[in-house]
Amino acid sequence: MLEAALAPGAHVLEAGCGRGSRLGRGGLIAEIVGVDVDAEAGEGNPALDRFVCADLCGRLPFDDAAFDLVYSNFAAEHFAEPAVAFAEWHRVLRSGGAVVMLTSNIGSPYLWIANRLPHAVRVAIKRSGPGVDERDVIPATYRANTPAKLKRLMRDAGLEPVEVVMVATLHRYAGERRVLAGALRFAEAILPRCARSTIVARFEAVGAAR
Repeated sequence: MLEAALAPGAHVLEAGCGRGSRLGRGGLIAEIVGVDVDAEAGEGNPALDRFVCADLCGRLPFDDAAFDLVYSNFAAEHFAEPAVAFAEWHRVLRSGGAVVMLTSNIGSPYLWIANRLPHAVRVAIKRSGPGVDERDVIPATYRANTPAKLKRLMRDAGLEPVEVVMVATLHRYAGERRVLAGALRFAEAILPRCARSTIVARFEAVGAAR
């Protein structure tokens, strides 16, 4: 999806950049600008050319049509006002620009259950499995986190779905435990595709946000 969305010299906004980036610099990206509400995390992110501390659910300090791509890696889990965030993404994208994002699919029964566990239990799972630092286990809001909700909110913001797929990623919570990872792969494989744990999507900026 990133390859399809990028052209040489692309200016990229990474929304919710955190402490690191999964964006490969390659030869297409001219600049990566990160935005996060966590100043300490963003300022320590070595992948960025520039960091701005800002709330993604507010007005972003960028001109209209400043970017070719908005990339978001699981930021949308935490949006209190996703409609505001998506409208801002539309505003800062040039016409024909793209959003490429990954986010949790709360339509997965396993994630639905996990979201109802006490925060301390979720921290323990993420620390023992994928090795997530406790300070990075942030309570999720999940207001745009089913395929239907995400498509509706994006369309309302002037971002048309190009490709939306659900991917099985539950095994990541097993870390290096191969037997557990295999069990989680099986547990997810028996679900319908729409209930897989991660939404991976590309949207295109069209028209004016409604």
